[in-house]
Amino acid sequence: MQSAALIESLRQFFASRGEDLACVYLFGSQARGTAGPASDVDIGVLLVTDPPRTLEGLGIDLAADLEAAIGRHVDLVVLNRAPADLIHRVLRNGVLVCERDRAARIRFEVQARNAYFDLLPYLREYRQAARQPLR
Repeated sequence: MQSAALIESLRQFFASRGEDLACVYLFGSQARGTAGPASDVDIGVLLVTDPPRTLEGLGIDLAADLEAAIGRHVDLVVLNRAPADLIHRVLRNGVLVCERDRAARIRFEVQARNAYFDLLPYLREYRQAARQPLR
C-alpha cells in the first residue's frame, strides 16, 4: 500500500472510532517512505485521558481492528506511556494522521520534547559508554 493510500485508509479508520483519541501518528518505515512489502505499520496514539498502567484498555482491540481494516500487521504504541526517546522519533519523523484534540496534542508535544531534551545528555553518555569495550 502506497504511503498516501495508507494515510487515507488510516484517516478513514480513525474517523469512525469512538475511542478517547487526541491524535494519531504514522511513524517508522511507512512514514519515512522506506517500507518494504513485509513492513509493518507503526502507529502512535495519544489518548485524551491517561491510560491505566495495566495492559487492559491499551489498544489491543484497536490494533486488531486496524490490522483487519488495512490488511497489514500493526505495531500500536500508546504515546501516553511510551519512553521519551521513542516519542521523540515519532514526533520528529512521524506523520500526523488525525487530530481530534489540538490543545491536548500541542500540550503533549511540548511536554514530550522538554522531557526528551532534559534526558538527552544522559542518553548521549549512556550510548557513548555502551560503545566502549568491556574491561
